[in-house]
Amino acid sequence: MTGRPIGHRRLSRRRFLAGMGAAGLGAVGLGACSSVADRRTYDLGDGSRLRMLNWAEYIDSGGPNDDDPYYAGGTLATLADEGLQVDYVEDYLDNIDGFRKVIDEAVTPDVPEWDIVVPTNWRAAEMIANKWAEPLPIEIIPNHVNIDPAYLTNSWDRGCRFQMPWQAGITGIAYDPALTGRPLTSVSDLLDPAFAGRVGFIGEMREAVGLMMLANGDDPSRPTRAAADAALDDIADAAASGQVGAFTFNEFADLLAAGDLVAAMAWSGDVAILQNDRPDITFVIPEEGAVQWFDTMVIPRGSQALAAAGRFMNYVYDPVNAARITEWVSYISPVMGVQEELLRRGGASAELAASTVLFPDETTRNRLFTWGGLDSADEEALDERYAALVEGS
Repeated sequence: MTGRPIGHRRLSRRRFLAGMGAAGLGAVGLGACSSVADRRTYDLGDGSRLRMLNWAEYIDSGGPNDDDPYYAGGTLATLADEGLQVDYVEDYLDNIDGFRKVIDEAVTPDVPEWDIVVPTNWRAAEMIANKWAEPLPIEIIPNHVNIDPAYLTNSWDRGCRFQMPWQAGITGIAYDPALTGRPLTSVSDLLDPAFAGRVGFIGEMREAVGLMMLANGDDPSRPTRAAADAALDDIADAAASGQVGAFTFNEFADLLAAGDLVAAMAWSGDVAILQNDRPDITFVIPEEGAVQWFDTMVIPRGSQALAAAGRFMNYVYDPVNAARITEWVSYISPVMGVQEELLRRGGASAELAASTVLFPDETTRNRLFTWGGLDSADEEALDERYAALVEGS
């Protein structure tokens, strides 16, 4: 590849706030899920302007080799040249406070501030269940057929009628082999007394608890309150004993690079970025499995720019365009054909195509688990308890 170095960015797409609270975090019952027949009768709009709220540094924006047509200007500049002006704001900081930019006191305005937002899958499920999301204008998104089938079977939106995945990632383990003195292969390795005070646990409840559930032989894709509480007990014990040096969000990368942590629960894309400077840092999917999540494009209820939203979604689901984004963000693309496009590009792009972290094979997929969700009261209780651990660290 001759464009901007793969994995260039330093800020994470997942800049969760350490002081997150429990209010409004619980999953909701899915029985209220709206249907296409519930769609409001809005004009599709003229398709020329779109307001989009996304995480920081989560889209390609061109680079030093803009003379290469493949990279020139990036997605937003290319769309502007094609007549779609995207007012793109990188101010979705987390699924708590950031979400309040989308939903204010659980009621959407008649005309929302945004036409596309990109919450994590469990928040998107909540939006859909509460009828806070417009059905997709699939009739103007022919590239909807390029959605990886793995994302089409979620019980809260079968067939992706209300959302289209943006990027996915894996929460596994990253470590510095020079400091651990041995390979790490298991979640239980994080509890090795030899690493006391120098282990990072991820600050997102569903991922940390999910990993610890896997260590206990439980399935986070089918969680029970008892299994989640048992995992939280283990995490609380590790924190109280001093085993956990820090509850981290994307700062785990800097702490690993500085040697302050020897190992940490870690996000795959951020580790890929870190490895540009520190190729010795190792990322592993634990033998028990890892937690997979995805962020997804949703059109807030009441948007007057459905045509523009459809144009944008269709563009980024073209495998050529999606491959360019993959090279930039270093996360898993939900778009079929991206791997083939990277192979066609050759060089460093083809090296990415060989990664089982970016393109999980069947064996790897079988070791990935997505948080299944509990009822709202249980999730609020878990969030509250975990937030107390994070804030107390």
